[in-house]
Amino acid sequence: MQRNGTMYLGVMIVMLALFSNERSPAGRPELSEGVVRDGSNAVLSIANFVKIQQFILKHGKRKTYCQRYGNNHYWPFTEFNAFLNPPDQRNINCEIGKSEFNILVIQVASPGPNRYWDIHLDKAKKELRVQQHYSKTESKVLIQEATNFFKKALAEIDKENVKVESQKASDGR
Repeated sequence: MQRNGTMYLGVMIVMLALFSNERSPAGRPELSEGVVRDGSNAVLSIANFVKIQQFILKHGKRKTYCQRYGNNHYWPFTEFNAFLNPPDQRNINCEIGKSEFNILVIQVASPGPNRYWDIHLDKAKKELRVQQHYSKTESKVLIQEATNFFKKALAEIDKENVKVESQKASDGR
């Protein structure tokens, strides 16, 4: 019995050590955030967020990537996946028309805890919030990373739209 109790205590200490680095002094997970007011960044703008969002809703695929929502709209860009989340779990199956998809989640393939960026569209405040959980990244770095994601996504969307238009022209539509 003593051995099992000692093993249990050892496991608890290891778990505490692992998770203590991921939390702020108040006990909450670290969260890095950068805010971009619309018009202050040529690429990271509400218009470009909407362009990416509408492209994914129109041409995207469906895939579940987390337990919070099912069957998310997404697009597999060359260097990352982009998922659309509804604002809350009332639209748990990500149905079009049931809610807006005002959260763009960028997922990169690199290992580690910092492989997701959440970009929230707040139309009322006319801003985008870039967030990364379990991160201590400076806001200006997060904004630059999100800007780079937008540049790459917009370039691929433009190429994809050219292909669609070429296909329509060759089909005689």
